[in-house]
Amino acid sequence: MAHDLFIVAKRDLALCEYLAKQFAGRTDVEVILDRREAQRRQRAEPHDSERRRADRRSRSRIDADLESLGVVVLSLR
Repeated sequence: MAHDLFIVAKRDLALCEYLAKQFAGRTDVEVILDRREAQRRQRAEPHDSERRRADRRSRSRIDADLESLGVVVLSLR
């Protein structure tokens, strides 16, 4: 059975609560607040300039949508 998962950005608790109310009682929809913490590889001090190169890791589509839209909908099968 297909299942839709709404992941809402931490900064938008009101949207998370709204969506949870709208889909209350639906067994095929789950609404959650993004629980992830900041990336573990972040450093407090800057890298040496000669070591700086283009970041090999690009943000995932989910991260980009959470940042711009505040919500991501995943269809799980």
